[in-house]
Amino acid sequence: MKMYFSGSIYLPESNGLWVMNRLLPIISVICCLSCSLPQEKEVETPALAYLKLDDSLLEISEIVGGLEVPWDIETAEEGKLWFTELSGKIYRLDLQTQEKVLMLELPDVLSKKSYGLLGMTIDPKSKSAFLHYTFAVPKEGMEEEVNSRLVKYQISGNSLKNPQILMDSLPGATFHNGSRLLIGPDKKLYFSLGDVGKTDLTQNKDFLGGKILRLNQDGSIPPENPYPNNPVWAMGLRNSQGLVFGPNQQLYGSDHGPLNDDEVNLLIKGGNYGWPDVHGFADSEKEKIFAAKHQTIDPLFAWTPTIATAGMAYLGENMIPEWENTLLLVSLKGQSLRVLHLSADGKEIKDEGIFLQKHFGRLRDIALAKNGDIFFGTSNRDWHPRFQPWMYDNLPDGPDRILRIRKISDPSQIDPSLPVLERETEVIPLKDENWNFEVPDGLENGGILYTQHCLTCHGPYGKGAAGLIPPLEETEWVIGDKGKLIRVMLYGLSEPITVNGERYHQEMPAYSHLSDEEIAEILTFIRNSFGNKASAVIPGEVYEERKSGLKSKQ
Repeated sequence: MKMYFSGSIYLPESNGLWVMNRLLPIISVICCLSCSLPQEKEVETPALAYLKLDDSLLEISEIVGGLEVPWDIETAEEGKLWFTELSGKIYRLDLQTQEKVLMLELPDVLSKKSYGLLGMTIDPKSKSAFLHYTFAVPKEGMEEEVNSRLVKYQISGNSLKNPQILMDSLPGATFHNGSRLLIGPDKKLYFSLGDVGKTDLTQNKDFLGGKILRLNQDGSIPPENPYPNNPVWAMGLRNSQGLVFGPNQQLYGSDHGPLNDDEVNLLIKGGNYGWPDVHGFADSEKEKIFAAKHQTIDPLFAWTPTIATAGMAYLGENMIPEWENTLLLVSLKGQSLRVLHLSADGKEIKDEGIFLQKHFGRLRDIALAKNGDIFFGTSNRDWHPRFQPWMYDNLPDGPDRILRIRKISDPSQIDPSLPVLERETEVIPLKDENWNFEVPDGLENGGILYTQHCLTCHGPYGKGAAGLIPPLEETEWVIGDKGKLIRVMLYGLSEPITVNGERYHQEMPAYSHLSDEEIAEILTFIRNSFGNKASAVIPGEVYEERKSGLKSKQ
């Protein structure tokens, strides 16, 4: 006897029509009831301001608040917003219900200053998440070596599971680790890695720092890469924190310059962008000679003074007419959104629009959803304002947040009490960076604190005690690695150390109960007394070491 399937009910052929006639009224009622059930509405996010273009009006609202240095924002999964915090947390937000889920907190991330959990990208089709983060390799005493790794996770419900390390023990440093990750139209994984301070190796294709890398999603190297058995796709970069594909499947990247020439580059297969021998455009005689010899590629656009170029997105057609075919670039030091209008073929930047200067502070990343909504994250809680407070005035108070820009279909619904922002015609003045941390004129307070906490062991002249307490006078241990010195002050020391060729193994107590300011004053005094002469320790540096909580062991 044949059977017919209707929903979850099997109907015999002989009386199928009779049963269906009885069921149809019931099915109709059920369908009507389901149609009349209230549909789940999107949770409203109150507007903070509006952005007026020639014809379009855009609304700016807060989507997520209470964050600490959100680094990467991803919109690949429709209806969801993925984002990271530098400290090692990965979140997924349901854009309709505003439900936020902590998907993973990395247990081994080293988060300080500008390093920690950096690049992230999501591939919804394979249910994969790719993460790049720094970790510490403990060395003798309080010394540490910074490395980084690229890891693939499986998305499983509300968590990330089954980590697979694709690249391990990548070169790292306390600065210039990059990075951004991106799945290309070719389904390959693109990965920017900073020069990690090894500028002498950036032009070496076998050193991975200062490069754009290209991998298969399992970590293997695609055979069509420009160099055999090598993940390098492009080279000669300093510290790229923006990657995006634009028109004609072309890859664009932003790059941090030193004190000059932040860049946006069109990144081609095997391209060399000149760092450290060419800064920005090859316009000096020395740069021209290097560029001709190595066939380097000039940027599409460069900024001097630098604005600290960061995350990028591409805005195509049928979204915001005034911004059609543009690269959206956020900046940190420049505290702005730059709208870069491309030529039809995408090989030139024809115009730059400047928006949102100083309204939301430092901006780290930006992403575009399929429906045209634009998301960007602030970075006002990161290390830079603490290390160089003179660079900033009136940064927004409170934690970092993620904001949304979207087009308003009915301008009559706007709140007239909120500000309406427009394209800006003048660039805010940018102050010079000064990394010397000048020693203050008076060290009296540091001397008093030294007397209270250190003099009993190290003595009034910093000579220590032979075979027991290491000296502080004229020693590289004091004037060298500030991070190591701060960690010893915070966490104490129980391991043997070698100072001026002699080995000491006397326990030193921890002073983490002292404030950041007090520790900075003591160490600045020590680094400029007893025959030492070195830069000051500032409270922001102590804060970063304390935040990481790292207690390296042998």
